[in-house]
Amino acid sequence: MKSFRFRKMARRSLRTALILALTLCMTAGLITVASPAYAASEFRYSSPFSKTGYSTYYHKGKYNGCYIVNGVDISDWQSKNCRFRDARKAGVDFAIMRVTYSSYGRKDLQMHIDEKFYTQYTKAKAAGVMTGVYVFSQATNASEGIKEARYAINRLKALGIGPEDLQLPVYMDYEFAGGVFGRMHGLSRINATNAAVGFCNAIKAAGYTPGIYANTTFFSSYIATSQLASDVDLWCAQYYSRNQSGVNYSKWQYSSSARISGMLSYTGLPGNIDADFWYLNVRKAKSSVVTKICGVTTLSLRTAKSPKFRLYSGSKLLREGVDYCTGGIRTCRQGSAYVYIKGIGAYSGYAMIPIKIASKSSGKMSTEVSCANYLRKNNAGKSRYLTVSKKITYSTGATYVVQDYLNIRKGPGTNYDKVLRSSLPTATRNKTVSGNTTGVLKPGSKVKCLKVSGDWMKIDGGWICCREGNEVYLK
Repeated sequence: MKSFRFRKMARRSLRTALILALTLCMTAGLITVASPAYAASEFRYSSPFSKTGYSTYYHKGKYNGCYIVNGVDISDWQSKNCRFRDARKAGVDFAIMRVTYSSYGRKDLQMHIDEKFYTQYTKAKAAGVMTGVYVFSQATNASEGIKEARYAINRLKALGIGPEDLQLPVYMDYEFAGGVFGRMHGLSRINATNAAVGFCNAIKAAGYTPGIYANTTFFSSYIATSQLASDVDLWCAQYYSRNQSGVNYSKWQYSSSARISGMLSYTGLPGNIDADFWYLNVRKAKSSVVTKICGVTTLSLRTAKSPKFRLYSGSKLLREGVDYCTGGIRTCRQGSAYVYIKGIGAYSGYAMIPIKIASKSSGKMSTEVSCANYLRKNNAGKSRYLTVSKKITYSTGATYVVQDYLNIRKGPGTNYDKVLRSSLPTATRNKTVSGNTTGVLKPGSKVKCLKVSGDWMKIDGGWICCREGNEVYLK
């Protein structure tokens, strides 16, 4: 991700230059001045990776009592052939990896996959590192934000990575690139906010947890976070000893120059890595959903990699991989640790279960485990940009309106080849995006249903998708 450097002035005698430099830095979000009230409430917690940069980090008082989890974020450019087992022993408990990205030097929205993502993901999972993903965005409006989200979702689904496989969200990495030549140059706050909302709605509609990454300036100047849903996770970057953003972030990217055992640069040699703090509240809280959690709380290093717990909602036994997924925090060494349980599907929030890592497992299943419990039933509200699914029956002979850009396939499913635009009947070709090699219907196009197969509809020239999950593509 993009670097934001903090620079000190060497001489106080150059007063005019100093004032100008400080003003420019504050405008760019590189440094801000901490108020005495804020400084008085903060507390210290140092990074285990602070071999470069600041030796001590100061955290806001509202995070006092939280468990601070250490992790990294990487892409093809920042890490190659990582040894996640070594990184986990060094203190890396989570990794957020780039799954897709958009080009910043083009007027049109051009999206790409990160070629190294799946290798990094599988290595992290094998080492017991919790995983999340990010999408490098260059969206300039709601429609483009939705497209980027869907592109990432399709990539994750193609790799067999569902919501049950990610302990952390799917983030929109929203930042400027390319300067005045970048496609986001001149972006307005309204359009940026709409793009962020659209992205998050699409991610949530697919069953994944949405999040936004940005630096302090981008959050304050371009995203009205009050318009984001309450379950959108915020991840804020500031390479300084304090994060002075006013947004309610749960993660802080505090360095781009961490040196971590096992984490390698693009050259395959030790190099600078992005490092992050993750705040998790361990105070106990009541939950009307999960009434009891049972499990073994003394584990060995071997059994701690895949701890098993039973979660109950009243008399109902919740299902792992359907209702929740689990991860480990500092479970790679003997001593105190936590099991992290994240709600998925019909559930959201998380639970923190304190455990002990000993030379051998106790093997005894407790009747109830003490935990900080935040799991809750999802409250499915209406999406701002996506249509919440209603029971729609598509009928042969009826005419429908296309709601989004739709690929035309040779059969009823995404595994069929796309239809060439040149081979389409003239009437259908006129409703597609010009300049494309394959047929892509434009929003607002009217199509007649010739046949229905599941969620797919046959039209004159091929097959298109009617709906997917909470997203309705034809009305």
